[in-house]
Amino acid sequence: MDILLVIPRAFWLLLPMLIPNSIAVLVGGGAAIDLGRKMKDGTRVFGDGKTWRGLIGGVLLSTGLGILQWRLALELDEPDWLWSEEFFPTLFILFLMAFGAMLGDLVGSFIKRRKKKAQGAEFPILDQYDFFIVAVLLLLILQFTWFVDNFIDGEYLVGFIGIIILIPLLHRGLNIIGYKLGKKDVPW
Repeated sequence: MDILLVIPRAFWLLLPMLIPNSIAVLVGGGAAIDLGRKMKDGTRVFGDGKTWRGLIGGVLLSTGLGILQWRLALELDEPDWLWSEEFFPTLFILFLMAFGAMLGDLVGSFIKRRKKKAQGAEFPILDQYDFFIVAVLLLLILQFTWFVDNFIDGEYLVGFIGIIILIPLLHRGLNIIGYKLGKKDVPW
């Protein structure tokens, strides 16, 4: 593969992991996942910003986008840009990425509440990478060979490192867009 394409390829393959939280902001609302429950320290488990509609919408719509990407790569006959040539293995990987990203965001929110950070308060590094770390861990546990083949072996590692470096820029950009659309209270 051309070295100039490894970062765009990594971005393409990881897009269903990179966008669930943005989708959750757009489609969220309604009942909070923690149903208003508080921990012994008096703080909410997750807060009002983590809703069932956002969680389900983020996972389903990101997985759906991945399926559209998969169909496009199949139509264009681009096997390097596929998760798998078969539907069900692809669906499983897409689901793991989307669910892992949303789970990581919940873990980050849980940690922020334990640190007495208000909803929307900045928490550098955790805010940018919580979703990524949990999703990658799920992939390493449940799709180890696929992950290594697509992000660690050979020049693909350059793409993976490139995405790690780009995540804070993507995070900030999407949050600014969400803020300007009135979907976020703060631009971070």
